[in-house]
Amino acid sequence: MAIETAAYEVLESDGKVEIRAYAPLMTAAVEEKDIENTSGFGTIFQYIGGNNENREKISMTTPVINELHEEGSTTEFVMPSKYDTSTLPKPSNEKIKIKHTEARVVLCITFNGRVTDERVKYFKHLLLHYAKTKNLETTGVFRLARYNPPFVPAVFRHNELLIDLKGYEKA
Repeated sequence: MAIETAAYEVLESDGKVEIRAYAPLMTAAVEEKDIENTSGFGTIFQYIGGNNENREKISMTTPVINELHEEGSTTEFVMPSKYDTSTLPKPSNEKIKIKHTEARVVLCITFNGRVTDERVKYFKHLLLHYAKTKNLETTGVFRLARYNPPFVPAVFRHNELLIDLKGYEKA
């Protein structure tokens, strides 16, 4: 059975860097302290496992997202597209917040391996440098997207770092 992935269209591609248009989506989110020790994963996993007002199991999707703020981060599971605000079960755990993200255009870089603060810092620098050289204006915070379960060996893990683009027009 295939796992649903957040819907997007590649607008431009340049090696490991892409400009993508994402469709609107909903996530179940928990606030975190850092990206290397995400305790929120288990909390949200319980939610999709049936710890919600309907005791309904919700399919796992990809990616798991970490929204990266100066003071911490979030861990977020993308909710399957079959749900909307009226059909998605309410979380039983008050730490879980349902977030709605409008359609957006992002700058994205793909990388494999283990996620560390140092590696994320490196890829942030690469994305910002790329944006500057292409005269692209970024906005908002960085988001880390992880596509593999924790038991997958680090060398085989697929990760992405994304940041929203402001006023993007295809060349």
